[in-house]
Amino acid sequence: MNGSHFFLTEQHDWQTVESGIQRKIIGHTEQLMAVCVKFDKGAVGPAHAHELHDQIGYVLQGAFEIVLGDETRRLTAGDAFIAPRQTLHGAIALEDDSRVMDLFSPRRDDMLNE
Repeated sequence: MNGSHFFLTEQHDWQTVESGIQRKIIGHTEQLMAVCVKFDKGAVGPAHAHELHDQIGYVLQGAFEIVLGDETRRLTAGDAFIAPRQTLHGAIALEDDSRVMDLFSPRRDDMLNE
């Protein structure tokens, strides 16, 4: 964030994660990171688990099918999921321009190096 404590969206481009998925890193400290992720309809965030990071995903708009452990739920704007470290989780976007705010603790340094 170049030392700034403010995030102005027009100053940051979307980064392509994979086909149909883009993100903007909103901000971070050593212990916390916020990332906005935008999905095209049908885009899949494959199921995975983080070895070191807790994650909360808050749905900003659209709808997702979320896999969390052995449970699957449909989440819409205002809903959230909590994936403690080492918990399998994934997402499928059910609507175009679906967005989730992902929060990680600690910060995902791997995202900063991409």
